[in-house]
Amino acid sequence: MLASKGFWRGTLLLCILGASPAVSEATPQFARTYRVDCSYCHSAPPRLNERGLRFVAAAYRLGGDEERAPTIPLAIWNTVDLEWRHSADLVKGFPSRVELISAGPIGRSRVAYFAEWRALSQSIGGDGRLLNRSGRFEDLFVRAPVTLGGALSVTAGQFRTLTQVDVSLRLSLSEPLVFSSNVPGRRAADARLTSLRAFSASGRQPAVRVEYQATRAQSAADGWFAAATLPLTGELTIPFTDAASFEFEGRPKGMFLEAFRRSGLTSVGGHMFVGDERRRLASAVVTHDLGNRFALLAALGAFHATGVTDTRFSIGGEATISSRVVGGIRVDHRTGQGRDPAVLLYGNGHLRFGASSFPQALRLQIEHRIQPANHATGFALSHVF
Repeated sequence: MLASKGFWRGTLLLCILGASPAVSEATPQFARTYRVDCSYCHSAPPRLNERGLRFVAAAYRLGGDEERAPTIPLAIWNTVDLEWRHSADLVKGFPSRVELISAGPIGRSRVAYFAEWRALSQSIGGDGRLLNRSGRFEDLFVRAPVTLGGALSVTAGQFRTLTQVDVSLRLSLSEPLVFSSNVPGRRAADARLTSLRAFSASGRQPAVRVEYQATRAQSAADGWFAAATLPLTGELTIPFTDAASFEFEGRPKGMFLEAFRRSGLTSVGGHMFVGDERRRLASAVVTHDLGNRFALLAALGAFHATGVTDTRFSIGGEATISSRVVGGIRVDHRTGQGRDPAVLLYGNGHLRFGASSFPQALRLQIEHRIQPANHATGFALSHVF
């Protein structure tokens, strides 16, 4: 009964967000800096539009002589989750994160940094108990051009290996299975190090990446891209719990290679991981945008580790109802699990409020997973400022 009430309250709030009158929306740090609303860089927060892609590619600069207002280079993202696991008869609400985010160019150079730190980070584990990993960095890296034109660049720090699709900017609660499913690594003395030795395309770890953009057209975000990433075992943290302890193992996991072509919001490409312990991963990925109203994703991957070989696919689409409301559907499947495919229905709502000098936003995400072995509904309500 409690879960049923939560579902309808969440649905009602999403409808309210969609029915709210049009207002100027804003992402906090850069909206304060450049005095723009969030629709300038986002088709639906946090998903970027073409201007947003160019903004990131230009080291967080709009270009031209836009006046930059002085502001604290920091955004704060607070989230409360409600998870209803139908299959396990579990309903639990909890604060899932308090996140501090800062990014921007370093001085007048083309070098840029990005830092995303979770002072609070909680999730529900497989046993139904809360797992507290507070203090970990989601991202902490510096990106610097090597050549004058910026065609060759180096990124160092902790980040996701996959660049063609930035799953941090997804509108659903979960990541596409092809990107998030890991290839297990060599067992260690403790379970935490064993988990850190695993590799997935969207997984984050200390790493160094060299990226080359073969063609630079009118947009720095368009053209052919090729990247080679050396991922290392570990996690950079300011640890508050044992589950987020600082770990670093100098031995590389392997080599991650990626190549794709991007034109606007459409991209076609693939990636491959060649690792130790005979681990292999290869995937083909296509994203396509239809007039900023419909976005499509298709990804197919083959994975191999000692004693394990399977294929995985994720196919989905999103419909932009307004700049504040997006609905989507995705099908995820992994052949090696012996389960039926999972169908995920999700919605994302965004509402801006507050003064232009101090913009704030509420964000609601709803996701319903239809799968006999893992039937679940999740809600995440965020306050960003």
